[in-house]
Amino acid sequence: MHDFPKLAAQVRGARALLGWSQSYLAEGVSVRRGIIADLESGKREPQASTLSALITELSAAGIVFTKTGVELLEWPPRPYVPTGCATIRKRARVRRR
Repeated sequence: MHDFPKLAAQVRGARALLGWSQSYLAEGVSVRRGIIADLESGKREPQASTLSALITELSAAGIVFTKTGVELLEWPPRPYVPTGCATIRKRARVRRR
């Protein structure tokens, strides 16, 4: 399926580039923080649906997965709130008005 150690490093690097915590990313893809921690440490590969959600959210935030790691599509990264972060999304909408 994937080169799991590489994928774990890519997710960790992508999160660092965006300045996101494990908790924030976990909330964004509607999983427990422990799942993100286990993935990043190489302990356990999450389900395919979780991996798909992670890649989708990180890509939507401007992350590009490459053969050698991850890159940002543009600098500085544009503001992006992951899909699962409904509370944060509501606050962001209120501030824009």
